[in-house]
Amino acid sequence: MELVTAPRKARATGARRVVFHATDDWLAQIDANSAPIFKQIEEVLAGKSIPCHLIKHASKAAEIALLDPDAAHIMLGAPALFGPRILHLSQAPIWGFWHLDELGAGWQSSLRLSEFDSHNIDEERATYFFNGVSGYMLRENVSIDPQEHRMRGTLQGAKATVFCQAQAKDTADAAYLTTEEMIRTAAEFDTTSTVYVKLSLDQSKDERRHVMAVTQDYPNVKLSEASTHDLVEASDLVITQNATAGFEALMQKCPVITCAKSPYWHATLTAKNRADLREALEYGTLAMFDFPYEKYFYWSLQKHGFEPAKEVFAKRFLARLYDKTMWR
Repeated sequence: MELVTAPRKARATGARRVVFHATDDWLAQIDANSAPIFKQIEEVLAGKSIPCHLIKHASKAAEIALLDPDAAHIMLGAPALFGPRILHLSQAPIWGFWHLDELGAGWQSSLRLSEFDSHNIDEERATYFFNGVSGYMLRENVSIDPQEHRMRGTLQGAKATVFCQAQAKDTADAAYLTTEEMIRTAAEFDTTSTVYVKLSLDQSKDERRHVMAVTQDYPNVKLSEASTHDLVEASDLVITQNATAGFEALMQKCPVITCAKSPYWHATLTAKNRADLREALEYGTLAMFDFPYEKYFYWSLQKHGFEPAKEVFAKRFLARLYDKTMWR
């Protein structure tokens, strides 16, 4: 698919089309053929004779395209934008799953505003799905981010692991607690218990240096580069703002404390201040003891997402596209 650079006057023709609005990162992936889901969607649309165009996000051509009354717009990496037939394609917190959302990606998505009701989900089907996904991910050490080789059982048991993330503007807007506040609160909660801290590959050098300086104030805090799955296995709880590592911790049924607006808050304890975090550290394991993790996984990934690797991908993607754009 060629990149459209020249703006064309939008006019009503009654012919459906799909316009992809891609950020520079997405354009680079598409150009390098390293975004297979884009090619899959293109082929699905071609099978229905729906033309599609690729446009750079926030360009003049994109501004004109948004005025087209017959087009559906799929945002690739773009900030949340709400409007008629505007959708956001984003990777789910578990590798291999994707979301197509009318409000945005991550904590800005409609998933954060949706109600999770475990009573409406078939337990047997959810358990089968959960065991299949979590079993593969944990066995093969699969994660959104690259991981160190698994070293099961070699880490010292810990009260908690704090998973850091880059402090981009959208993260800062969503955060209740800073990374420093999370680390200090966890470290001071029980100075005899170990607290692991894992840096994020997306953090800037300044952010990483700051976190490292904070950890040096506490002998019970240890920086670790171990696999996310090993750190979760060794910890009583996980603390993060809304990083994907927190969602991955749900695969091991580990209680998670989210300290920011999160798309998966339904399955976590939310700490809006340091007092909340201390309370969650005290009672979190008991509070989440009987949470239906299997049903939540099924609800979040299967009900609200889709797997491009599955044969039903085309059918499910088109159903989602038609439903959310109200095409008939």
